[in-house]
Amino acid sequence: MALCHRPPQGWRHDRAGSRATPIFLAGSPPRHGLYGKSREFARPLYVLLGIVGLILLVACVNLANLMLARAAARSHEMSVRVAIGASRWSVACQVLSESLVLSLSGALLGLAFAYWGSHLLVLLMTEGHLFPVTLDLSPDLRVLSLTISVAILTGILFGLAPAWRASREDPAAVLQQNARSLGSGTGKLSKALIITQVALSMVLLLGAGLFVRSFQRLRSLDLGFQKESVLEISLNPRPGGYKNLDLNSYHKQLLARVSSLPGVDSVSFGDATIPSPQGWHDTVSPMTADSSTGIRLMTNAASVSPGFFRALGIPLLRGRDFVEADDQHHPRLAIVNSNLAEQLFPNGDAIGMRIRFGFMPDYENIEIVGIARNARIFDIRDATTPVLFLSSLQYPSERGGLLVRTKESPEALEKAISHEVESLGHEYVIRTRTVAQTIDAELVEERVTAMLSGFFAALALLLASIGLYGLMSYTVTRRTREIGIRVAVGAHRQNVLWLVLRETLALALFGIAIGIPAAIAATHLIAKMLFGLSPSDLPTITVVSLLLLLVALFAGYLPAHRASAIDPIVALRTE
Repeated sequence: MALCHRPPQGWRHDRAGSRATPIFLAGSPPRHGLYGKSREFARPLYVLLGIVGLILLVACVNLANLMLARAAARSHEMSVRVAIGASRWSVACQVLSESLVLSLSGALLGLAFAYWGSHLLVLLMTEGHLFPVTLDLSPDLRVLSLTISVAILTGILFGLAPAWRASREDPAAVLQQNARSLGSGTGKLSKALIITQVALSMVLLLGAGLFVRSFQRLRSLDLGFQKESVLEISLNPRPGGYKNLDLNSYHKQLLARVSSLPGVDSVSFGDATIPSPQGWHDTVSPMTADSSTGIRLMTNAASVSPGFFRALGIPLLRGRDFVEADDQHHPRLAIVNSNLAEQLFPNGDAIGMRIRFGFMPDYENIEIVGIARNARIFDIRDATTPVLFLSSLQYPSERGGLLVRTKESPEALEKAISHEVESLGHEYVIRTRTVAQTIDAELVEERVTAMLSGFFAALALLLASIGLYGLMSYTVTRRTREIGIRVAVGAHRQNVLWLVLRETLALALFGIAIGIPAAIAATHLIAKMLFGLSPSDLPTITVVSLLLLLVALFAGYLPAHRASAIDPIVALRTE
């Protein structure tokens, strides 16, 4: 068993961490693959799986309605089959087999789209990742089996209603009916299916609306620093690159060479990248506090060189910045953000106060010389993170990178900066990108979730509109004779138009009324994935409801307009 103890005098924090890491890893269960990525995307992928399930349900309801309408139109044919000797079971099997052919054909087409879409999804999820990510997306027998099984089940699911209707009708009664009459049972079931479809679409639209608004809020956040025109360069040592090397002298030489390049405004070295730092996490407490009862806060820390705050445009509220003279031969100094200052010293000014960081001897009696504005450099989703900044001249780090603020396009300086780094022979550049690109990469989870949920919600909206259009078109066709009589006895075209639109609006409003509470209940499951929004966000609910109502009106207008244009003479001749 490995034992941890207090590091010897003179050890740096990063050296102690590198020695402790194998001990912690030895006691941890093994991880396979991109464990960090799997944890990062587990929750949104489960949410997307639920969304896909709802889309499948919407599609089943839609197809069930269309198959039901088709079965109603073929009721005379089916009754003739039964009348001449066909069993009800064979009629039901025929309808179910047609449903299965539709579902299996759709599954095969969907597999082709899924193969292309899965590659696109991986590209979106791993955008901005430090190292290239390769996943095996070749066809898998288990996935294919699941797809075929789901296709068969859905074929049975949306074929049950029309098969049940076709098998229960009385042939004698159907053959005596007018070919254009509409059974009340079919009409009620079709309307119930449309209401269900609208309600499910409401759930998907509200979820997508919340994800999109949450993503927009994150993108428009005041981060507390300037992300534009700042280049972030991650460095890695060459084999033996730091052997017998004075890190302070090397970093000063590197900063001097980069800052002399044309177009460079300011440059800084630090072990923190933006916004996912490779910094430190430990407790900090005032030196005057009793170790057993005093304030002790868990904080994030980073070792940065002079010019760090200027490079990121973070203002110092009080005190001063680090300077070149703040090296290992002078008292230890620190700059804290205002959150940490207020928590450590709620009743007084933090400037001049002394703190200890962790339990290492070299991290005691550190004097606070500056208070910086709160900035979301460690976690862009949290503005309350306490942060401790130490001078890299006093606590040099073997890991980190450069932050370069430029006067021109940052991309134009990438090659020149990389050349200066590699010409010194100790490090090489492993990644170069702007801070703005890093921020965008940090939001990849929210962006992918917003994009895919929005796409699926739009698909659900399209299916709902198709369902409404199909039902109202079918209704108009079945009621052609009735509408012709209404027009013949003096009904205005506008009255006929409103007759169809009123039914469309009633179905949509019923679906929305049922969908809103269902959507609010469902979106409580994703409350932790939202930023600055509640699942019952009124503006989002209002916009989504109006959008769904508008689409329903558009879907119902075309058959309503066709109904208002019916020629009564032609309609009265219709059987």
